[in-house]
Amino acid sequence: MTYILGVNLSHDRSAAIVKDGEVLAAIEEERLDRIKHSEGFLVQGHFERLTKLIPIKSIAYCLDAAGIGVDEVDLIVGNRPLGDRTVPRILRDLPLKDKSKVRAFPFPSHHLAHAATAFYTSPFESAAVLIVDQAGSRTDGMVEKHTLFTGDGVELTRVASTEYPVDYSDMSIGLFYDFFTAKLGFTTRYGTPDFGVFECGGYPEAGKTMGLAPYGEPRPDWGRWLTFDGFDITVSQEGLEQIWKDIVASDGAEFESLTERRWDCKFAKDVARKVQDELEAAMLHLAAEAHRRTGATRLCLGGGVMLNSVANHRVLAEGPFDEVFIPAPAGDSGVAIGAALYGWHQILEGGTERRGQMNTAAYGQRYSEARVLEALQAYEGRLEWRKAPVEDVAALLAEHRIVAWVMGGSEMGPRALGHRSILADPRHPRVRDYLNDTVKHREPFRPYAPSVLAEAVEDWFDFRGESPFMLLVPSVREDRREGLPAITHVDGTARVQTVDADRDPEYHELISRFADLTGVPIVLNTSFNDNGEPIVETPEDALRTFARTEIDHLYIEGYLVGKPGRELPAGHPARARE
Repeated sequence: MTYILGVNLSHDRSAAIVKDGEVLAAIEEERLDRIKHSEGFLVQGHFERLTKLIPIKSIAYCLDAAGIGVDEVDLIVGNRPLGDRTVPRILRDLPLKDKSKVRAFPFPSHHLAHAATAFYTSPFESAAVLIVDQAGSRTDGMVEKHTLFTGDGVELTRVASTEYPVDYSDMSIGLFYDFFTAKLGFTTRYGTPDFGVFECGGYPEAGKTMGLAPYGEPRPDWGRWLTFDGFDITVSQEGLEQIWKDIVASDGAEFESLTERRWDCKFAKDVARKVQDELEAAMLHLAAEAHRRTGATRLCLGGGVMLNSVANHRVLAEGPFDEVFIPAPAGDSGVAIGAALYGWHQILEGGTERRGQMNTAAYGQRYSEARVLEALQAYEGRLEWRKAPVEDVAALLAEHRIVAWVMGGSEMGPRALGHRSILADPRHPRVRDYLNDTVKHREPFRPYAPSVLAEAVEDWFDFRGESPFMLLVPSVREDRREGLPAITHVDGTARVQTVDADRDPEYHELISRFADLTGVPIVLNTSFNDNGEPIVETPEDALRTFARTEIDHLYIEGYLVGKPGRELPAGHPARARE
């Protein structure tokens, strides 16, 4: 037996462990240290000196899942963008007897690490592999922008690549999107007020820009913001600053840049739409270039930009490829999986058989009944619980109750996929606003996703195929939209998750029971967390978040938990007739 540990030292730090080419466990550090994005900086002084720590909690979690100690690992492979230096960082923090076990990717490394994640976890024997990122590896003042590989068997070959200078006189597509995301005020605050790209004071939350975009109108009068040149796409920070200055002067009189709700005006919505339109055009252009240069019929996508599920769907629906695969953790957290699989296939030369296919994103641990009951005992007198069948949960959802659902191992990546989820009835017109305002404390424009039985997806959405990782956004069928107000976005689309009985039998059973009661084989699914909080991991996390939020019930490993004596808040969907 051969064990390989993969470590991501970028933002969203993570670890993964592979046994004989199969992924045993993987997790992001934020799920364990409860710090959103878990950058891992040890700060000395007022951000004058930063030390980057390895994701030690994630590493311990993976070792525990494998039932081994750190010195029983045969190989450790790490990665991070910009200046890599993962080997000395891991050696500094991890107590290893044999320090020769720690290895790195050949440089430039970061996009190769993304490519390993995207291709080795795919079902394809051969494919084009396109990596589109905010920032890759840095060499002599230049940073990886986007890169094209071919994958064949276990080999990855670089076909084309582009770079941008550190002075941002040219930039990546990811930075382009982040520039406007920051201008719209969509950031998770971290560090000092000028921390992060474009001194935005944290991490740009690009998903919010994507969610706001359908509320805007096309703005062809603003011209083209990206320039296409073969495989290269160019844009400069100076150019974007001038664009911003010009459009604010011409159209942004209502835009108040320092208000919390700066997004709540026509100008901001049009900006979001314009940025999204530019990104989608860029992705279609790069997909066409990838096809032209490789002749491949299958495409693997990786890098943080691939979390833009609207653009992904256009590449699948309108691009030249027959099949497209995107791993659930397409961003940097997934690099830990790619690092471990690269170690197996390329460094240890573990053979040509690929065993790392991502049939599920649920790489976390399943917590025992004893652990669940121990966590529940801490809430004696405040909560009540009983063993209950899945049918009881389906009945609660059909009655418009909000139910948190914790079953099996947690998901890797930013999406909750039916293991650490908050569920609701997609038929109720007040569910979305209630969740945003009262439960999750989010911006009111943000949409919610449907989980649909895989065998029923064509009956409800303009979509064929699989979307197990919620990374595609097709249209809701026009004749179904009125009946699904809670998951249909303002433009008639939805970020679909298909649920397969073989891959996820418990979640599939729940949705099936809901369909038996309602005739609708769909539930609303969102991540089990409050605003600004990582998705819950442990039973203790789940109970803590459940107890302090307006979630009605928690179903955790077969136990149905409630709040005795609680009155439903005003505006609750179950009080709609009052």
